Amino acid sequence: MGRPLIAVSAGMEELPTAFGPMDCTKLTAPYTDAIYAAGGQPVIMPVIEEPPTELLARMNGLLLTGGGDLDPALYGEIPDDTVYGVRRDRDEFEIALYREAVALGMPILGICRGMQLINVLRGGNLHQEIPGHWQENPPTRLSHGIDVTAGSALAEAMCATAGSRVNSYHHQSLRNLGAGLQVTALSGEVIEAVEADDADLVCVQWHPEHLYATEPEHKALFETFVERAAATIRSTTPEEN
Repeated sequence: MGRPLIAVSAGMEELPTAFGPMDCTKLTAPYTDAIYAAGGQPVIMPVIEEPPTELLARMNGLLLTGGGDLDPALYGEIPDDTVYGVRRDRDEFEIALYREAVALGMPILGICRGMQLINVLRGGNLHQEIPGHWQENPPTRLSHGIDVTAGSALAEAMCATAGSRVNSYHHQSLRNLGAGLQVTALSGEVIEAVEADDADLVCVQWHPEHLYATEPEHKALFETFVERAAATIRSTTPEEN
């Protein structure tokens, strides 16, 4: 059996190029490195008008990555001065990706912005600014502890406990929870992880892709995700008569 194919969403950002400033597909390597190290084959999904249904149908899992802020209009608010990096084209593309992945029943891992997007799509909203959750580099440094819900998929994946520690690179967080979501980790009153009762879904607010090489708990999060994706692979070998 080959590596399961993991669709990985990418950002879009105007960057300097030899041709002048241009929109560029942007994705930091730790996302794809972590998926590959866990046994998956990452497939980068650049922002286009809409995801090709026939391509996503060939995937075995979806990773929604971090990045700039969601357009607050998606949850009925006006952006305050702290909102940055809004790309409505990325928002719309990832909305379509997520909905198609849910329809296909594939495992989904949401990281940071990815968790926030899923919460908003399920009718929740966000705190546009929270203090004290943007740590100094390097991202491999652990910032604070989280309290993980016993018996959750997150706890089982990471063998996580109340003593688990994470890095922290977010200035927004979930406020009102979206329909069908359950909180599975907290840092004080800040929601650090959620799962769903109607989808194969685990979402975290921190950035485990920077920790997989040094922290076994966070490596296990990716390995479990890839294992869930691998379980969706069906053999194409014809049955013997």
